[in-house]
Amino acid sequence: MTKIVKVLVLALMLTVMLPISPAQACACGGVPNWSVMSDEEIVSTINAITDEARIMAAESGELPPAPPGYQYDEYYKLTPLK
Repeated sequence: MTKIVKVLVLALMLTVMLPISPAQACACGGVPNWSVMSDEEIVSTINAITDEARIMAAESGELPPAPPGYQYDEYYKLTPLK
């Protein structure tokens, strides 16, 4: 019986933890050091974060200013200037 419980707990942990992308983990686990990242890394990291996490990070002031040549849209995704 305890083996079944252990297997079920392990399966539950895997189903919860595996779908988390590195960008989501970064957004949930703390603010990355934006100053050591290239503009391309900043853009790809911010745009890879889920909408909900990215909007919450922007509203709490955790996102850096837009890199040169980019701007934030209404969902706080970085888009190239036109």
